[in-house]
Amino acid sequence: MSIFYLDRSEIFMQNSNNCIFFTFKWNNLTFLLMKRFFNLIFSVFGVCYFSWAQTTPKDSLLRLFKDTKAPDSVRFDSGTRYMGQLLGKDLDSARGTGIQLLDFAQNVDNKKWEATSYRLIGNTYAIQGNFEKAQEFFFNSHEILLELNDKEGLAVTFNNIGTVFYELGNYVQAQVNLLESLRLAEELQDDVAASRALNNLGNIHSDLENNEKALGYYGRSLELKEKLGHRNRLPAGYNNIGLIYIQMKKHDLAIENLTKSATIAKEIGDLQSMTRAQSNLGIEYSNNGELDKALDYFNESIGIKQDINDLDGLASAYVYRGQNYLAMKRFDLARSDCLESLELSNASGALNTQSLACDCLGNALEGLGNHREALQYFRRFESLKDSLFDKEKTQEMTRIEMNYQFEKKQLADSIAFHKLQTEQKVAFERDLNKEQNKFFITLMISLAALLFMLFLYWKYTQNLKVKNLENKLLNSEIEYKKKDLTNFAVNISNNQEWAESLAQRLEILKASTGRKRLKELENLETDIKNKIWVNKSSDEFYKKIDALSSSFYDRLTKEFKDLTKTDIRLCSLIKLNLNTKQIAALQNINPSSVKMSRNRLRKKLNLSPEDDLNAFLRTF
Repeated sequence: MSIFYLDRSEIFMQNSNNCIFFTFKWNNLTFLLMKRFFNLIFSVFGVCYFSWAQTTPKDSLLRLFKDTKAPDSVRFDSGTRYMGQLLGKDLDSARGTGIQLLDFAQNVDNKKWEATSYRLIGNTYAIQGNFEKAQEFFFNSHEILLELNDKEGLAVTFNNIGTVFYELGNYVQAQVNLLESLRLAEELQDDVAASRALNNLGNIHSDLENNEKALGYYGRSLELKEKLGHRNRLPAGYNNIGLIYIQMKKHDLAIENLTKSATIAKEIGDLQSMTRAQSNLGIEYSNNGELDKALDYFNESIGIKQDINDLDGLASAYVYRGQNYLAMKRFDLARSDCLESLELSNASGALNTQSLACDCLGNALEGLGNHREALQYFRRFESLKDSLFDKEKTQEMTRIEMNYQFEKKQLADSIAFHKLQTEQKVAFERDLNKEQNKFFITLMISLAALLFMLFLYWKYTQNLKVKNLENKLLNSEIEYKKKDLTNFAVNISNNQEWAESLAQRLEILKASTGRKRLKELENLETDIKNKIWVNKSSDEFYKKIDALSSSFYDRLTKEFKDLTKTDIRLCSLIKLNLNTKQIAALQNINPSSVKMSRNRLRKKLNLSPEDDLNAFLRTF
């Protein structure tokens, strides 16, 4: 049984904000299978319908719209206000009003009103999750606004089209259109349109797990909404920020922001935003292991969504509750909810929700022991996941973002391209498969190169370890030989002293007679046999010290060219820490001569009276 950790956001203000659904999943066999948003990031941009609704009764607006004696502008304005009051409550009636507005605009030959009507009708389809139909109406509105060069209107339609592309899984074109919407909004100093575009860009970066960048976009969007006093849009902003904190594993901040979203939505009567915040709270409590508490939130959210006919929200809520049932090991209920979610998302064309539903169904059927049917859903899940996370999309989106930030050039219009792309779908898929094959080949070559470089680095480190070990052994051997030479020098010095004492004993022997003289001769003979001649030991000592100090000699002669062989040997004896008496014994001279030699040596080495000769030679 897989363990699910879900975050999901539904940010959908009726006429102004977007909807984000994102879910990421971990299981106990793989690392992070997916993390996706599944939400309508849609804005019904233009007029603030909530404020209108508070100032003019709905029936009065309808009468004004139908009054043929009223001025055309009053009639159209009343009709759009009336439609705004229906959005989120009765979408079928709202769409019917939109069609009447379109007929009216065409009859009076007002292109700007016609574009607005197309956009409002598209909003009704988008709210219901029918994104392909919504895209058709948004394109119609967009083409009219291009002809009119209406930048204010284009800022809205670029945003609407971008949100539809987002819901259909095309992140590249979603960002193209949203960045263009933001550019126009900044140019016009339109804070309302800018706040929507920033919010939707945050959704995309949240999908791509760029949490810090997404939080930045959401924060800027929320600041603009608070500055404008658009309280009806605050639930969306707090909800999005709460979802980012869920991804960042900051539980307390996530609950705080999601609770703010639900509370404000309830106060202003925005049932869609309230249910979406409830679903998100359910998801976070489910993440935290509080499954029963999470289930209460899901049940309440689904009940209200059914009442207001929020089909897109239902598709998402069902799959979330299904995943919660999976964690509770209630596999029959999980299968039922996830099947409902799949049917609704198939109708709307939302690939993200379809992917989640297939994965949920696979796990539910596996829990019920129906492994064959579970495998079919898992295969479909993998296919959907691959199409949603194409690497080339991420790379191209990064390029687009950089172009916007540093140059702020007008991005190419992609509307006509995507109409043509629909006709060329088969050819496009074939080319895409070729590109995927190239990518995998490149990936394998890159991995092989990386492994080879790692092998070379490992081999280098091994050789370095061997060299270090050899140096340690060599230094140990040199140190041992130095100690041996020092001991050798001391022995020679001791032999010299013994020779001097021998001379004294011979003097005593000359004065002895009889048995005492014989005894002294025997003792002397024994001592002499046990000793080594000083000259022979000295020769052997100097051979050893010359061999060991060859590099030291080279450095001395290179630096101080006036040094004689005797001077160089004296340097070696001093470096061995031999005292004046020991050096005198080795060189078969008296100690005063050694002192004179040291003074001459200091001058040749250019040392001042304050300099320490021994320290200088040890560090040379």
